[in-house]
Amino acid sequence: MRKTKMLQYVFAAATGFAVCGSAYAEDWKATGYFGWFGVGKAYEIEKGHLYWVGEFSGSFSNDKGKGSLLDQSGWKCPGFNDVDVNNKKGRAAGICIVKDTDGDQAYSTWQCEGDVATCSGTFDYVGGTGKYKGINGHNTFLGHIQVNWSDGTSSGYSTINR
Repeated sequence: MRKTKMLQYVFAAATGFAVCGSAYAEDWKATGYFGWFGVGKAYEIEKGHLYWVGEFSGSFSNDKGKGSLLDQSGWKCPGFNDVDVNNKKGRAAGICIVKDTDGDQAYSTWQCEGDVATCSGTFDYVGGTGKYKGINGHNTFLGHIQVNWSDGTSSGYSTINR
């Protein structure tokens, strides 16, 4: 009887952790718009194939508005973008440092694939400071390059979890 009671407690606790853990991860899911400017250096691998290394930076607006998760935060996302115009393929990856107006930071790794103007991908929180300490979760985004400037920079935006 005692073993049965103990197993019931262990099962109840494990179930509680699983349910609460899932709900907690969902709390870290922001939905919104990240407008960015890409600055870096492009290397020509061959005619029509560029490998860009640099930083996408800008700000994020949460669809839920003022005071919501990461709303009005600044993002710096160093990474690479491998653009093969010849085969109409692109892939990119890196890490983002997100800082809110209180100075707290969240960190995430990201990656995406697509054509030369649109990149569909994921980002995963890997840590944070202050209110973001212990942040975790899996997110999706769709990146769009709007303009490639003659000086090698680019302008675009990403929709997050939409």
